[in-house]
Amino acid sequence: MENAFDLTGRKVVMTGAGGDIGRATAKVLAQQGAALVLSDLADTPNYDMPAGAVWQACDVTDRGSSEALAAAHPDAHALILAAGILPWDDWMDEGWNDSFKHVMDVNALGVVNVARAFLPHMEKAGAGRMVVLGSVAGRIGGVVSGAHYTASKGAANSLVRWLALKAAPSGVIVNGIAPGSVRSRMLEGQTIPKDKLPLGRLAEPEEIAWPIAFLCSDASRYMCGAVMDVNGGMFFS
Repeated sequence: MENAFDLTGRKVVMTGAGGDIGRATAKVLAQQGAALVLSDLADTPNYDMPAGAVWQACDVTDRGSSEALAAAHPDAHALILAAGILPWDDWMDEGWNDSFKHVMDVNALGVVNVARAFLPHMEKAGAGRMVVLGSVAGRIGGVVSGAHYTASKGAANSLVRWLALKAAPSGVIVNGIAPGSVRSRMLEGQTIPKDKLPLGRLAEPEEIAWPIAFLCSDASRYMCGAVMDVNGGMFFS
C-alpha cells in the first residue's frame, strides 16, 4: 500500500458540514482525494465547497430525513457524524428541560438516526468507516459547557463503542474523535480558563479535521471502537 492516507475514489458523507470543524474537514478530505457529500440543516452551504462536492440538507433528528440521505448515497465508503449544537442556557432556566431534549436529539439521537440508515448499505458492501464527533466534555464532565451538552457528548462517545461492536463483524469500522475546545463560532463569547489549556490555546478546526481524515482512511484500518482524544493535553485516556 503506497499511501494508506489517500482517499482517492472514496465517497465520504458528512453531517454537520456547516460548522467550522465541518468546513475544515471538507477541505482536508478534498485534499486527500475524497468525493464529498456534505450535509446540514440548511438547503444550501454557507461556504464555498471544494470542487465536485455535493450538498444535501438533512435533519439528523428526523429518521426519515436521515434515511433519505442514506438512500441517495448508499455507496458511501465513509460517514462522518459531526452534527451538533452547543447552547449556553442555564439549567435553572425555565424551559431548560426542553433544551436538554433538543440537545440530546441532535447530538446523540442524530448519531443513531444517521448511522442506522447507512449501516445496512455498508454491511452489504462488507466495508466502511464511521467517525463520530464526540467531545472532551463527555470525558471530563465539561469545562464551560452545560449539563445537556456534556451528557449528549458522553452518549456520543459511548455510541462509538456500541456501534463498533455491532458493525465490526461485517467489516464496518466505527471510531470517534473527542476534541477539546476549538476556536469556532460555537465558542464565541465564551472564555476557557487558561489552566484548562495545557498547550495555552484553543485548537484550530483543521487540527481536528486531520485526525478525522485519518479515521476515514486505511491508515486506521485496525482501530475499532476507539475515541481519539484530540484536546491539547486537557485529558489523557
